[in-house]
Amino acid sequence: AYENLEKDYLENAVAGDNVVVIDATKNMVHADNKKLVLLQGLDDFIVVDTKDVLMICKKDKEQEIKQYVAEIKRSKGDKFL
Repeated sequence: AYENLEKDYLENAVAGDNVVVIDATKNMVHADNKKLVLLQGLDDFIVVDTKDVLMICKKDKEQEIKQYVAEIKRSKGDKFL
């Protein structure tokens, strides 16, 4: 969870070597090292970027991510999960 991750001076927790954060605070970002990810102006978001999926979600909705995954599975099948 966000609370347990190392954060920068703007309280962003970033996993990924090529993530650039500008004017953004309290975000949790996970990105593949093969892609440059630029985050600007977001506050309190979860950003997960994988080969097949980009998810951007308000951190206060973290508990609802399981519902979102169920909706994706229902509407798109297992292709992206």
